[in-house]
Amino acid sequence: MIMGAVFYGGLVVVLGGILAGLWPALLPPAISVRVGHNSEGFLLALLLAPWIQFVRPRLAGTAREWPVTAAVAAVCAALGVFLLVTDLPSRVRTLNEAFLAAALLIPYVQLRRPLRTSVAGAITAGTLAVMVFGERTQSVTDLAEVLGVLLLAPIALDLVDRAILDGSARPSVAWRRAWYAFLVVAPIVFSTLEYRVGVGGDTVRYAVRITEAFLCLLLIELYFAVLRRDPPPR
Repeated sequence: MIMGAVFYGGLVVVLGGILAGLWPALLPPAISVRVGHNSEGFLLALLLAPWIQFVRPRLAGTAREWPVTAAVAAVCAALGVFLLVTDLPSRVRTLNEAFLAAALLIPYVQLRRPLRTSVAGAITAGTLAVMVFGERTQSVTDLAEVLGVLLLAPIALDLVDRAILDGSARPSVAWRRAWYAFLVVAPIVFSTLEYRVGVGGDTVRYAVRITEAFLCLLLIELYFAVLRRDPPPR
């Protein structure tokens, strides 16, 4: 209970500070800029984690499971499109990708587990193909964070940390630690290559754009798999 309050309360505080424009006045510039640029990751974690913890177990196997899931996904999609076409401040408008990603991820996590490894792998491979072959197109660039989450979520939730959605799974501790290290190190490496080393190119630039996806999955996995250690039932 306490850990959940700290986790969700922390996400609300961080996101609220971003939307209110407080962090530039309270934090060093280097930190406040990084926090502000990752608002989509914090919001997506705030949308997805409560669904996994509180809603998913209560809906699983009931008659209202998919009607409710579809309705919530539709609301998230509508909010994403609304933010996309409005003239709200950029720090608010940029949250459209978090809602669009949630519209896809909420139905995904609601699927009954265990999910076949081939399915998770196919989703990741298909998303990667779209990113690689379409990285120069405007639509794929604009949806970088959405595609980034679709790329990483099947790996995180159905290959590495399967116990988050499947209480009977026994994932490898070594693989989990390596994956967490990757989620931390990869964004740093990509950012360093672009901004410090000066390595250009569409691939590095695109990889930097999906930092929010790395952050979101890291937050969710650390909360459920490390801090709580009691994942919800299937």
